[in-house]
Amino acid sequence: MKVIDSKILVQVQKGDTATTKINGLSIPVGIGEYDKAVVLSVGPRVEGIKEGDILFIYPGAGKEFTHEGNQYKVITTSEVIVVL
Repeated sequence: MKVIDSKILVQVQKGDTATTKINGLSIPVGIGEYDKAVVLSVGPRVEGIKEGDILFIYPGAGKEFTHEGNQYKVITTSEVIVVL
């Protein structure tokens, strides 16, 4: 699967309740404030994000869909909080 234009295809990792440290700050993951997602595909107009990156995104971000039993989201760069 690949996306077009300025879209990003991600798979959200549900149930992760750990914290991650970024520049000395502990950021909660998967507890309602942020969702952790793996980038599967990026459109040609997306800069600074590549396949395999881990992102923190807003919980209500993007449009969800299911394909062959797997759940995905298509988001835009404005819905990304942090690229790890």
